[in-house]
Amino acid sequence: MDSSNRPVIPLFVDGTCIYCNRIVSFILRHDREGVFHFAHLQGALARAVLARHGLVPDIDTIYAVANYRAPNERVLTDGEVGRLVWPKLFRSAFVLRFVPLFVLNWQYRMFAKIRYRIFGQAPACIVPSQAERARFMDSAAATCE
Repeated sequence: MDSSNRPVIPLFVDGTCIYCNRIVSFILRHDREGVFHFAHLQGALARAVLARHGLVPDIDTIYAVANYRAPNERVLTDGEVGRLVWPKLFRSAFVLRFVPLFVLNWQYRMFAKIRYRIFGQAPACIVPSQAERARFMDSAAATCE
């Protein structure tokens, strides 16, 4: 498939969260089709896209943009993002669609509150490796402002 015709799904993640950045690296390794692209939540792109939908970035939320730059563009959060990402990487993750969304959202929120205590926080956004930069939508140098 021509990469210019491939749908791109931006994921906006906390650039200072060590766990979040590990998940990004994991997705990069397992997303064979190259569908998922990333931007730090602290960056200009995430702020602009979220503002377009009347949202203010929340550091404890993970965001995905379905139908990016299309008239029917839609922002997904927390449990909706999990339902989108994990089944694309692992067939067995289809079971997430049977878990009520309020339960998935609650789990994401509870984990978000303790992730820094468990995994730590970088003093600034983590700069992606040279190999990862092609999948980052903001310039690596300007992702955290």
